[in-house]
Amino acid sequence: MNIHFTRNNQTRFVKHGFSWQIFFFGPVAFAMRNQFLLAAACAGAMYAAYMLTGFITIVVFDLSDEFARVLAIAAACSLVGYFGNRFSARSYVKNGWKPVADFPADWNTPQLIPPNATDTKLG
Repeated sequence: MNIHFTRNNQTRFVKHGFSWQIFFFGPVAFAMRNQFLLAAACAGAMYAAYMLTGFITIVVFDLSDEFARVLAIAAACSLVGYFGNRFSARSYVKNGWKPVADFPADWNTPQLIPPNATDTKLG
C-alpha cells in the first residue's frame, strides 16, 4: 500500500511498510527524496545502532569481532528499513505535503493530522 502526497501539483508517494531501498542505501535514499535533515539523522542513528550493537555483542555476549560487525550492520540497516518510510512520510506532512487518501493511524503518533470527523463516533 502506498500513501500519496500532493503539493503544488506535484505528487510523491511513500510505501507503507518495510523499505528495502532505505535498508540498502540508508541516508542516500532520504537525500534522493530531498529530505537532507532526515538523511543526516539517519546517518547518525545508523552509526549509533552500529556502535551499540557491536558493544553489546562483544562485551556482553563475548562474540568475535567479525560476527559483531556483521550483526551490527544488519541491525542498523534493519532499523532504518523498518522506520524509514514512517519518518519520511511524517517529514512530508511537516513540510506541507498533504496526504491524498488515508494516512495510517500508527504513523500519526504523535498526532500531525487531525482525525476525520466521520471517524469519531459517540456511543
